[in-house]
Amino acid sequence: MDQSLNEGHRERLRTRYLKAGGDGFPEYDMVELLLTYCIQRRDVKPIARELLKRFKDIGGIMDAELHELCEVDGMGEKSALLLKLLRDLCVRYLECRMKNTDVISSPDQLQNYARMKLAEFPDEMMMLICLNSKNHVIGSEILSRGTIDYAVIYPRSIAVDALRKKAAGVIIIHNHPSGVTLPSKADKKFTEDVRAALKSLEIRLLDHMIVSRTDAFSFVDHGLLNTE
Repeated sequence: MDQSLNEGHRERLRTRYLKAGGDGFPEYDMVELLLTYCIQRRDVKPIARELLKRFKDIGGIMDAELHELCEVDGMGEKSALLLKLLRDLCVRYLECRMKNTDVISSPDQLQNYARMKLAEFPDEMMMLICLNSKNHVIGSEILSRGTIDYAVIYPRSIAVDALRKKAAGVIIIHNHPSGVTLPSKADKKFTEDVRAALKSLEIRLLDHMIVSRTDAFSFVDHGLLNTE
């Protein structure tokens, strides 16, 4: 593409975004506009189309591994790093939104954060959210990484971590890479074991959530956890 035509197209793309905003801007145009800031002197429309073709949607693009992004023709490490950085910024943004918020009264914020945090992993991950007496988040960490359908973590380890952080209550969250968030028998037994281990320390298990990229299952909402 001629350089002047390329620059003119990019400027029109930016102007359209300013007028339409995110809600009125098509997905492929958003990807194309983002790529203009890291790929110079090249028509990025074919790259944007190939990214969406290969990874289905923006969520799939952002969850892709660095090497997978670099396999797309026209995508170098610099461009791929920008996409990964953007994803991590989104996670940090959602993390900040939870601060000084009663996450029990506003469970959607926690679910959005958990889905974003864990969706990129192809294996099951277990995350611990520690809360103070006001149900504000005082810490979160990933405790273990397992296989595609199994994560290894011991209830006692969760209790020790919660005690170390001086938590009044905790929420455990793990992902199901398959996308199906219904709990297994093992998930239910594990939840009861964690609740019992925490109860002896006077720390409450406030919920166990299972998340995928697009869905979330709460043990409390489905009556599977007695939080008293």
